[in-house]
Amino acid sequence: MLDHLKIATKVNHSSVEKVLVHKLKNLSSQEEYANLLFQLYGFYFELEKKVHSIIDQTLLPDISKRVHVANLHTDLVNLNHSVAITTANRYPDTIASVSEAVGVLYVIEGSTLGGQFIATMLKKQLPTLTDSQINYFLSYGENTMEMWKQFKLSIEEKAIDIDENSALNAAQNTFKALEDWLQLSL
Repeated sequence: MLDHLKIATKVNHSSVEKVLVHKLKNLSSQEEYANLLFQLYGFYFELEKKVHSIIDQTLLPDISKRVHVANLHTDLVNLNHSVAITTANRYPDTIASVSEAVGVLYVIEGSTLGGQFIATMLKKQLPTLTDSQINYFLSYGENTMEMWKQFKLSIEEKAIDIDENSALNAAQNTFKALEDWLQLSL
C-alpha cells in the first residue's frame, strides 16, 4: 500500500518540495528561518494532535515517539521565537478515520527523510545555526531510516484494515494543503 502511495503522490510531493526548497534557499537569517519554522508549526500543530488521537499503539507501536511538533517547538524556543499559535496561524484538521490518519502520517513521516538533507543544507546556508535549532529537520537523527522502515512495516502489517483510497486522498490533500500553506505569508 505505501509503495502505491509513493507512486500516486509523487507529483504532490515534488510540488511541495519545490516550494519548500525555494523558501529554504532564500533564507538569509536565523529570523527568517524561525519564521519558516513557525509557519510549519502552525500547519502541523493541530494536524499532528489529530493523527495521534486516531492512531494508537495497536496500529503503530511507537506512535508516541513520532512527535515532530515538539521538535518545532524546541527549535522555536531555541531561536527565541514565539510559539503562540492562534486560530489565524493554525491549520485546521480534517481527519475523519484511521485510513485518513495513515495518509496524513505518511506525509509527515516521509518528510523526515528529506529533513536530513535539509539540515545539512541549512548548516551550510546559515552557519550560525546549531543542532539545537534544527531538531525538526534532524528528526530522529541517525535513526531516521530505521524509524521510516518501522513505520512502513507497522502500516503494511495492518494494511488490510486501511482503506487505501482514503489514505491516498488524505496524503494528496495533505501535500496540497502544505503547499498552499507554505505559499501564504503569515
